[in-house]
Amino acid sequence: MSSQKGNVSRSRGQRHQNTVAFKNDKYGATVQMKKAKSMTHDGLCQHCKDVLEWKVKYSKYKSLTQPRKCVKCSQKTVKDAYHIVCKPCSLQLEICCKCGKKEDIVIP
Repeated sequence: MSSQKGNVSRSRGQRHQNTVAFKNDKYGATVQMKKAKSMTHDGLCQHCKDVLEWKVKYSKYKSLTQPRKCVKCSQKTVKDAYHIVCKPCSLQLEICCKCGKKEDIVIP
């Protein structure tokens, strides 16, 4: 068993391996999927941008139906899913819209 204490080597390969890559539009793209694919993720650090691109690629991205409240200005101005800071606050404070950390913004 791979979770045994001290068992660090395996004698065989992975049991189930994918033969074809996952396609999120295999049975036709929905309106939400097309919108998520065409979206540009701006105002994010590299890590958060990669996370959101992964969510779009594997059909895990759920868009917002109503605006959310910004944690900095407490106004309902957050329009993008998984974001906690609105765009004006993010630009003013130079922080990531998703994690709120002061890191290098990929696309300002």
